[in-house]
Order: sequence, then structure tokens, then C-alpha cells
Amino acid sequence: MTSLVALLVAVVPGALLGFALPPGRYRWAAWAASPALTLGLISVAMAWLRPLGLPDSAAAVLVAELVLAGAAITLSRLLGRGLVEDGADRGARSRWARFRLPSVRPRLADVVGLAVPAVIAAGYGWLIVGRLAAPPGWDAMNHGYLSRRILDTGTTAITAACSSGSTDTVTSCEFYPLAANVAWAQATQLSGGRMSTVMTTWALLVGPFALAAGIYACVRALGGRPVVAAAAATAPVFIGPMWVSLLSGRITEQAAPCLAGGLALLIALALRGRHPVRMGLLAGLGGAGVVMMHSYDVLFIGVLALGLAVALRERLRWRTVGAAAVAMVVAGAGTLAPLLGTIVGAGGERLTEKPQLLGRWGEAVQFWLTDPQRYVLLGFPTPGTEHVAPWPLSVRIGLWITVACLLASPLALVLRSLRWARPWLVAGLVFTLVGIVTISSNAALVQSLAALWYGDPARPWSMIFPVYGVATVAGAVVLGLGLRRLLALLGGRVTALRRPIRNLTPGAAVAAAVVLSLALLAAVPGTWHPLRGEVKRRAPVGDSYSRAFEWLDGRVQPGQVVAYDRHRQFMTWSYADYGTPLLFGIPPLEKAVADNWEDRWRAWRWLVNNADAPAAGCAVRRLAIGYVIVGSGNYPGWRAHYRQSRLDRSDRLTLVHRVDDIRIYQVTEAGRVCPDQAG
Repeated sequence: MTSLVALLVAVVPGALLGFALPPGRYRWAAWAASPALTLGLISVAMAWLRPLGLPDSAAAVLVAELVLAGAAITLSRLLGRGLVEDGADRGARSRWARFRLPSVRPRLADVVGLAVPAVIAAGYGWLIVGRLAAPPGWDAMNHGYLSRRILDTGTTAITAACSSGSTDTVTSCEFYPLAANVAWAQATQLSGGRMSTVMTTWALLVGPFALAAGIYACVRALGGRPVVAAAAATAPVFIGPMWVSLLSGRITEQAAPCLAGGLALLIALALRGRHPVRMGLLAGLGGAGVVMMHSYDVLFIGVLALGLAVALRERLRWRTVGAAAVAMVVAGAGTLAPLLGTIVGAGGERLTEKPQLLGRWGEAVQFWLTDPQRYVLLGFPTPGTEHVAPWPLSVRIGLWITVACLLASPLALVLRSLRWARPWLVAGLVFTLVGIVTISSNAALVQSLAALWYGDPARPWSMIFPVYGVATVAGAVVLGLGLRRLLALLGGRVTALRRPIRNLTPGAAVAAAVVLSLALLAAVPGTWHPLRGEVKRRAPVGDSYSRAFEWLDGRVQPGQVVAYDRHRQFMTWSYADYGTPLLFGIPPLEKAVADNWEDRWRAWRWLVNNADAPAAGCAVRRLAIGYVIVGSGNYPGWRAHYRQSRLDRSDRLTLVHRVDDIRIYQVTEAGRVCPDQAG
């Protein structure tokens, strides 16, 4: 039930905006972009409710989303030319007749073509990141903390959500929470379930479903057949780093590229379609939603949208382009106006690293183009990884097929029947060049761009991950067309290749065969087990966590917090899932409040009896630490801040409960000794 609620919260508010458009391709395009539109509605509420003196809790934001969607539908029915009807549509319809919602019946081929990629994506997600106690990655714990703070404080304000802990708090950052954090808080509150389940649902269902809908809609809008569109929507599930992007815990990093296709099509139809103002307003709203979820992805979406706009066969009218552009700017800027200073000034969140391959252009080209690890199934191991174990046969075969198709894909730029692939290929080329330059050059302008993704070369790769799957399918179609041409030149008389069977052309048949083959190869245990193993190393596994968290939550007194070795042992999920207040939150970025964070570590080192730890009983009292929790599962690469042998000898703690390898200690009076405070 929690997963269903999370899916509905992510989709329904945005999907309602589709009824502001006439039935047909425009409404379908809005529905394909519905998660982005939902994020846009959330962004409007986050930005404007507080300045207007209205409540801005998670529930209040959801109410505002529905009110805004209802108002948009109502206005679209009442207002006239330019917003509701073209000149050809305008007639003597009564005002009440405008409120009727004509039925929309999709073709069976489109229903199947969209359902197949969605089901396959969910299946691979379940294999790779399902069946865990919580999502993998350290950043998932940060986002879980932020989302729970929204529920605890009853506001989406940065000063409340982005805090250093649950007691004696200071504001730690200038930009968070994100629109996605609000959506997760809403679903958790409505369902009564766990935050980790809601976040996992976004990784397994919301993002993959949006990916399938967006790519399928783009291909169909540019004349692609249902079989080809379904193949293009399926391929990115196992070609590219769709699941690798979750290893750090950045669910938003996976979700934003999944929304790219649907939102880019919305922008393109606004620029070239018959309803520029309405489509432009929705496109601007969706763009603002992406900015408030994973900001730099709007760059990829913008380039893809321009490619789609060029490829559309609608008549180019500069008046339409101007109206759409104005509408997008008004909607986007209007949505984010109260937050623009915060977004632009989020310098601490944009700290960047030096270029990893400075001046080494050959290595940069190898990293971005010729490294075979970039094209292996599931994108794992990642490019640049050293000491890689020998690949199983399934991975090698998959690599050969993928590379062969990718090498053929540039021909899509000149073949008329592959017009649907051109925007994706061009966008992929643009950001491949951007990736090469930003990893090799330290020019000020280049590094200003790289700062958007912190100088991390893996992030732009993740940003364009759908390109690799779409390009592979395009190459497969090219090979199919070439095969038919070759047989024709050789005088072959193969009926299945000369005459389409139920609209299954040779190109579509080869594309379907390639995608099916790669899907089966990716499902071989030897292909996905290494990635699954890495996911499990970065996530809590087993029910011991939930049992320990439930016990602890029932005993922590109001006003108390629980100390732990921060994210290292996944204990942050006790707060995200159960609301048990914790000592640590988000590390402050400003040096002026760094002492608050250091005081928390001083209290921790004192309680766990670290060598040479100065007395910190006063900090323990001020921070109201009541319990300490530790475990044996450790996040890879994170340094321990205690020794179990010294903790066992500490008279400042007493062991009160144990669940498998998880130990819970209660703070004793010796740990709370404070000379400056009587009693």
C-alpha cells in the first residue's frame, strides 16, 4: 500500500494538469511528463505558501497542488482563444459544455508498448535494488533525514528541514529540501508506511515508469512504430548507468534523467504545436520542478527538447515559438521567484573538485568514448574502474551487441525513417563533448559549468544515461535496414523481410530481437550479481534493523536523542523510518556554526570512551543524548569513530538491548557528568 500511495502522490497531481489540454497527443504528452509536473506543483507551493502566510506542511503542500491543478483545469475551460481553443476549434460551444472531459482511448498496441518497458524496468529494479531494508547509498540517508524533518517540523522551510540534528539545532545548508523530499514526506504521511519504502518506490517504479512513458512518447511523436518505441523505452533499463546512479544514494540523480523525455517533448510541442501558451506554461512548471529536484538536469532536457522541436513536423511559426517561450519563462520564473536568491546563492552546495584529467585530453576521450566499461550491461563496473574481475560470457556478448549497434547508430542522422533517434543522438554527442572538456580543462567558464555537478565525471554520464539505450536501438534498426538492403541486392526472396507482417518491419524486428537478447543477457545471474553485491554493501540488509529501531523508538523519551556513528552503520534510517530523534543531521556548510557540529562529535567520542577524548558530559546533557546504537554492518570506505573494545569498557554507557549484531546502550550518569550544571 505504501508503494501505491507513493506512486499516486508522484503522478496524480501532475496528471490532472493534462485535462487542461484537449484530448489527443497534447494530453498524452502532459501525462508522460506528469511526475515532472507534480514536482512543479510542489515547487510552487514550497515557494509561495510561506510568503503568503499560509501553512506549508507536507499535507498543506499536497492540498495546494490539487487546488492549483483544479484551478488550471477550470481556467482552461473558461478562457478563450490562445489558451483553450484554436481558431479551427472555436465554435458555439456553451460554457458548461467546455467542462466535459472527452474520453481518451489509447490504441492497444500503445498500451502494450508502454506496459512492457514499465514491467521490465520494475523487474530489473526488484532484482538489483529490491528486497533491502532501505535504499542503498549514504546520500539516501541524508534525504531520508530531510524528508522526516519536514514531517516533524511541519514546514518545508530550509531553516527547519536542513538542520544539524534533532536538538540544539542550527541551519546546515542553503538549498535543501528538494521537491522530491516533500513528495516522499507526503507519501509517508498519507500511507503511514516507512520513508525508506517510499524512496525505494521512486527508484523502482516512479523513475522507471516515467522513463518508459517519456521515451515511448518521444519516439511515437516523431513517427516511430510501437515496437520500436517500446524497444527504445526498454533498452536504457540495462544499457547505461540507470541503477549504478543509486549506489551513492542519490535517487534524484536517477529520477531526473527518467523525466527528461516526457518534459522535453512537452517543451517541443509548446514550441511547434497548436497550443503554445498552455503547453508552455506546463513546460515551464515542469522545468521548475526538475530544478527543485536535480537542477543541472535541465541542461540535458533543454538540448533534447530543442532537438525534438527541430524534428517535429509541425509547421514552424515564430509567433508560436515566441508565445511558448514567454509562457515557459513566466511559469518557470513565477514558480521559483521567492527561491531564486536561494538557488543562485547555494555556493556551498556547488563545491567542485579539480579536473581529474587536467590537460590529458587523450585519456579524457578514452574515458568518455572508448572505455568498454561505459557500454557493459547495467553500466557496472563503471568507466575508469581498475582491477576489474574477468567478465562472464553474458557480459562480453552483451558488450559486442551493444557496441555493434552504437557504431551503426550515427547513420540515424541521415536515414529519414530514424528521425525519432536524432534528438537523442545529438544530445548525447553534445554532453559527451561537455564531459570531455570539463574533465580536462580548468578554464574558468568550463569549471563554472562543471561546478553544477561538483566536477564529478560520473554525474553527466548518469544525466544522459537514456541516450545509450536509445542509440543502441537506433543502431539495431539501422542494421535491420542494412540487412534488408543486402538481401535485396543479393536477390534474396525472404517473405518475412520483403513484406511486413502486422507492421513489423525488418528494422523493428531487429530492434526487438536485439533488446530481447540484451534483456535476457542482463538477467543472467553472472551479469547482475556484481552490481547487486555492491548495492548490498551500501545498504542495510535484513530485518534486524527494523526490530532494533522499533525497540529503540518505544523507549526514547521525548526530548532525547540517540547517538550513533552517523551514516557508517545505516542507523540514520531509525529517524527516517520511525522518527526516533538522532544526534547527527546534516553537516553545516558555514564555518560560523561548525562548533555545533563538533560538539556533537565531542559528545560521541566521550560516550564511546575514545582514547584521549576530553570530558563532554555537559554537551551530552545539552544535546539530551539518551541512548547510543552501534552495529556491525559498515558502509564501505567510511572511517570508524569508535572501537568496540573501548566502548565495552565505558562506564558512561550500559548495554540494554541487542538484536543480532546491533547493540543499544543507555547513557549513564557518568556520561552526563557536568561540573557546570548541578544535578
